Amino acid sequence: MTHDRWTSGDAELTNALRALYAPPADEAYWDSLESRILAHVAQKDEGTVWWAEVVEMARPGLAAAAALIFAASLALAHSRQVEVSSAYASIIAPVPTSMEASAKAASVGDGDVALHTIISR
Repeated sequence: MTHDRWTSGDAELTNALRALYAPPADEAYWDSLESRILAHVAQKDEGTVWWAEVVEMARPGLAAAAALIFAASLALAHSRQVEVSSAYASIIAPVPTSMEASAKAASVGDGDVALHTIISR
């Protein structure tokens, strides 16, 4: 790794960011922060429990789950339909004749085709 990326502009920027994000040196700030946090904790309603927030999300969550189940069911039905139609097409479609058998039949006389096929196997 080279030190080319650390230029004087980067040092100036680093110093400016350090000054911007430096913690306050005044103790009064920390005391006031502590008192604000403790006041907020003391104001917290004891009747409010954590699962009360979850109740508000029950309906949207159930709606999303129902939509996902519906989409998965549609995808499953579509894949089964494609699989069935593919299987049906493979059974109904005529088997293509091989070029080798056609070429052998053309090169051998009509009476000798069966004999030639039996011997060639």
